[in-house]
Amino acid sequence: MASSVPSLLLLLTAFLVNAASGASPVLIIPGTGGNRLEAKLSSRENTAHFYCSKNADWYDLWLDVKQLVPGAIDCWCENIQLNYDSSTSTFSNQQGVETRVPCYGDVCGIEYLDMSVKAGDSAYFHAMIEAFADKGYVRGETIVSAPYDFRYSAVSNKDNYVNATMALAEQLYEQTGEKVLWISHSMGGLWSHYILSNADQAWKDKYIEAWVPIAPAYGGTAQEMRLFASGDSEGIPLVSGKTVRNEQRSYESNFWLLPNLELWDSDETIITKGDQTWTAHDLPQFFEDISYADGAQIYKTLPYDLKDPNIKTYVKYGAGKDTPTSYVYGKDWDTIDKTVNGDGDGTVNIRSLEAGIAKGWKNTEHEKFDGEDHQSVLKNDSLLKELLELAGV
Repeated sequence: MASSVPSLLLLLTAFLVNAASGASPVLIIPGTGGNRLEAKLSSRENTAHFYCSKNADWYDLWLDVKQLVPGAIDCWCENIQLNYDSSTSTFSNQQGVETRVPCYGDVCGIEYLDMSVKAGDSAYFHAMIEAFADKGYVRGETIVSAPYDFRYSAVSNKDNYVNATMALAEQLYEQTGEKVLWISHSMGGLWSHYILSNADQAWKDKYIEAWVPIAPAYGGTAQEMRLFASGDSEGIPLVSGKTVRNEQRSYESNFWLLPNLELWDSDETIITKGDQTWTAHDLPQFFEDISYADGAQIYKTLPYDLKDPNIKTYVKYGAGKDTPTSYVYGKDWDTIDKTVNGDGDGTVNIRSLEAGIAKGWKNTEHEKFDGEDHQSVLKNDSLLKELLELAGV
């Protein structure tokens, strides 16, 4: 009887492998802050506090929640913040900081963000990856990801990310003989749109089965203007927006997530302070008024065209959640007196999620998941089932 156990295991393994054969391999592009980022410190100078490390071998800069507690977060902000050189319009790490993105071509950088906390928002893509694994997909082989340094945008294209990701899709196709199901989340939708809308049609026809943008921030968000004005502590206990404001302003990618002028009208006020108002069309002046002169220069380098990607696209997104559309500030940029909400997924405004409708993209389907927010939609059972069906399993 005992000798039959290995045979049963072999049969089970064969079943799982056969279940995934003939199905599309899966490539996932995560959102901003949606993958791990490692750092190495060497002879850091002028740190925020005497206790901030000046030397450290490779460690998780993002995410390690222990670095986000009051006091420690000041060291973290310094280490992850970018420098901007206005004379060359380029971004770089702080002095003494080296960074790298782990797990490219695998899923170990997106399944859990904090490897010591495998629950909640840290379990970012775990439910989706596990759903595919249950059908015979193999992590790092038939389901992979293309993580990136989320501080940068497509303008910098750090690490030649565009070509690397296209090569990864080609590799999946060559290894499996099947076209790729390309899945993205949040800002990963911007990266995916940038890549796919600029790729040759023949390349897309050969390598890509379909694209599934989940909660795509196609046209940015209104709350991004608040991030630049007052910072966004994102609910971290005892941490103010002011603490993280300079760090957040330094990300090139945060400019990419500002409200897109193709979706926001010139008479729509997003920020009010006293008798002054700013719309998405006032952004260069807005940066001057919040005392961030470099912002105006950076913003001008980031035009973004919401052209039709011309590929079979299935947009999936949460809706019916209060989502900021405008803010009224009090006596200073640290005090918000009023937040006006509209529809969306709690983070991305509905017009941004549905940009494909507004722009008349062909070959594109949209599906709302009412009551799901920007993160929870990734774990929605109905959505996971649909993804499996789209992959052919």
